[in-house]
Amino acid sequence: MPSTNLDLLTQETMEIVKKAQTAGLYYSTGVQGVDLGPYTSLVPVNVPARNNTSAFPRVIAGEGSQVALWRTWLNANSSQPAPAVGPDYAGALALLKEQDVYAKYVPLAYAGRVTLDAIAIARNYTDALAQAELQTLNQLFIGQDIAIINGQAWPLPPMGTITLSTGSGGSIPASTTAYVAVAPRSGVNYYWGGSGPASGAVSVATGTGANNSVTATWAAVKGAVAYDVYVGSSATSMYYYTTTTLGTVTITSIPTAAQPLPNLPLISQLAPGEGVNPLAQPPVPGNGMPPTTDTSYSGSNYYNGVIASTLGDYGALGAVTPGQGTPSGAVFIDGGGQPLQLQGSGINVLDTINEAIWNNVQLSPTAYMVNSYQAQEISELILSTSAALTFLPPTDADARTNLAGGGYIGRYINRAAGGVPVMIEVHPHVPPGTIIARTDRVPFPGSNIGTVFEVRCQYDTMRFDYAANYQPGTLGGGPRYDFEIRSMETLVNRAPVAQAVVANVA
Repeated sequence: MPSTNLDLLTQETMEIVKKAQTAGLYYSTGVQGVDLGPYTSLVPVNVPARNNTSAFPRVIAGEGSQVALWRTWLNANSSQPAPAVGPDYAGALALLKEQDVYAKYVPLAYAGRVTLDAIAIARNYTDALAQAELQTLNQLFIGQDIAIINGQAWPLPPMGTITLSTGSGGSIPASTTAYVAVAPRSGVNYYWGGSGPASGAVSVATGTGANNSVTATWAAVKGAVAYDVYVGSSATSMYYYTTTTLGTVTITSIPTAAQPLPNLPLISQLAPGEGVNPLAQPPVPGNGMPPTTDTSYSGSNYYNGVIASTLGDYGALGAVTPGQGTPSGAVFIDGGGQPLQLQGSGINVLDTINEAIWNNVQLSPTAYMVNSYQAQEISELILSTSAALTFLPPTDADARTNLAGGGYIGRYINRAAGGVPVMIEVHPHVPPGTIIARTDRVPFPGSNIGTVFEVRCQYDTMRFDYAANYQPGTLGGGPRYDFEIRSMETLVNRAPVAQAVVANVA
């Protein structure tokens, strides 16, 4: 056989060996292994509401149905006739008020896809299919936690009056008319995008001086946790300016294009404005202009979470927008855009909640569900006063030199209820500026309420496998595993009258 190729191969091999013998092995050219660490995940899965099976037990329904249905007696105590009737007269008929209550079951789901080739190239490092299943499950847990607190199946009420005033500290020129519109966001809007329709535009003219600003204020909308603000130089040329969790905003400039979203914790990054659709797949961003379509709710895709099931009125087929049905009797407090403040040795808003619930139903909240901002503020306010006790360890030297700094207020005494302690729970999916007072027990005679809240399921969190079809010419269309992790659930709130929601807290 010809020896030319073999001769060339031998010559190349000898050159390589010769080079290795003369060049040596160095850090930059030497033999090295691959120091491959274990697979890691940086996805925070903090779902305290979803995992709190005492307050929100997950229960499989006894039979299939589109809705969970129960009947309840409403509080008619203040409408009763006087029982004093005099000798030989019959007592007046007691007034009874019955209400049918509905909670619609909806599926919550995330899908996953892993190709056979992806599994093959990850062999002996990680199980690609297991990793995809775990991360999909984690995302569903987060979605369930958001839905339990923020699900919204009724449309938000419209915005009220927006008041404008002018001031200094901005860059708006003199004698400039600024136009402002505001769109409310429900809890699902805060975490998944969208809003109610924007209000009509209101305007104000700045003064003759330079460096002007405009401050807009409005009352809290029942069920809203945040507000998108649109600003412009005319009623037909307004652009997204910012999102705030308060009923007030100071405008320092008039935008000519949509501005970036603010740095609010966990707020959806879906661009707001007209045309936004958070339920499309994939979600459709808005164009940055005031929306006219209501995406604050979905009667078919969302169930009513803690906030919506508490604040909504009783309707013929479930909870409805406040003012359009029979009031639930729940407590709603507008914090007025003010921060929490000390009141004696307590917190003003918490004392107001406790007093309102006690006056309503003679009960005490079990827990305040708050964002980390409000939890930290409560601790700072109380620990910074003489109301906080300082405990010093004994005269042991080691104990005195290893003290821990800081403190956290984990319970708050309900003075209105005679000194009942109320837990302070930090929830990442309670938006900043909102406080929920949750009452887990209603021990009225004959109440028949074991647990006030219940995540009732037609089926709980499960995996469903799809058959992979043949899709030539499509990335991921080859051999693969397609699956979905889903539940069909709703939130049952048997006692909205015993709950409270505070919004618009700075």
